[in-house]
Amino acid sequence: MLDFIFKIDSVLVRALRVMAVSLLCLLFVLLSLNVILRFYPVFSMGWFDEIVELSFAWIVFATAAVLWRNQHHPKIDLVEALLEGTRAKYLLLSVIECINIFFLSAFTWFAWSLVTKASAASPVFQIPRKLFYVVMPAAGLYMTVVSVFFLVMYLTKLFGTSHGGQQPDSGT
Repeated sequence: MLDFIFKIDSVLVRALRVMAVSLLCLLFVLLSLNVILRFYPVFSMGWFDEIVELSFAWIVFATAAVLWRNQHHPKIDLVEALLEGTRAKYLLLSVIECINIFFLSAFTWFAWSLVTKASAASPVFQIPRKLFYVVMPAAGLYMTVVSVFFLVMYLTKLFGTSHGGQQPDSGT
């Protein structure tokens, strides 16, 4: 069962990466086209703002989820480094992960509330605003689940045997 969950996670992370890179390429093309069309106004790009806004929202939260999963987000780890080689390190990481789970759960809840209350549509393409916002609770839920797995890993290392028992991977 755990292998199945890890395979789903791997596919999900790969999909998020592809989406983020694709949106970045789209943004590059659109921004370049917008600059060119300011000098050579061949056609209007009145729809430009909507697509850029949608792309930025999705790229930010998709990338945040991937960074969270791979633990590549910025963090201050001075105390963690000072506690290296001790069980106190895993106690600290467990407490931090509990705080993360609380924050991410609240974020997911309020982001979902925003999605359910959104009723407007974009002016040109009439894209429902829900589509702009749905990435927030989706990424929040994913990061919450990942944090639960990290917490279990830290607790396993904290309470695990110290006589050569194999420890789980860091998840990166």
